[in-house]
Amino acid sequence: MTAITHKISEFLQQSYQKYYYIISLNKNLLISGTIGFLSSVIIAHFSAQYSLNYVLNSALTVITGFLTYKIVFSILFHLDNKQKYTKIYSGKINFHALRKILIKMIFASSVFDIVNNLTRFFLIIQLLKLDYSAVEAATISSLIASLLSYGIINLIAKYIHLFSQKN
Repeated sequence: MTAITHKISEFLQQSYQKYYYIISLNKNLLISGTIGFLSSVIIAHFSAQYSLNYVLNSALTVITGFLTYKIVFSILFHLDNKQKYTKIYSGKINFHALRKILIKMIFASSVFDIVNNLTRFFLIIQLLKLDYSAVEAATISSLIASLLSYGIINLIAKYIHLFSQKN
């Protein structure tokens, strides 16, 4: 039994090392997305109390969630990836490597943001028209938009070789 356990453990360690950056990306997306979601639910709740305008409620909810998510994600992404664009011995930034990573990440993040925010915006409006509460609309739209967006960003990250060793 210990030989099987050792092989499984070795396989898991190799897989983790191989997919470390994509796991890290998804972890950062999940953490920042959760914090963005919570901030958008709070705004959805308060904006629904003071306005009956579905479009305004949807816009405030999406913008708040987006800004919160973007700030938290940027910080987490930097913390997890700074070794890829920092010179080992001097600690100085390798601007060529940083530029390559930023271009790829901006592209992937832009597609993610467009899909996520448009999906959330239109779903919130439709759900509010169907008499869902603002919090329910924000929650349902966030879950659906997140599933779609996370799938897309993972495909893009793989397609554009976001975490290739050539960076």
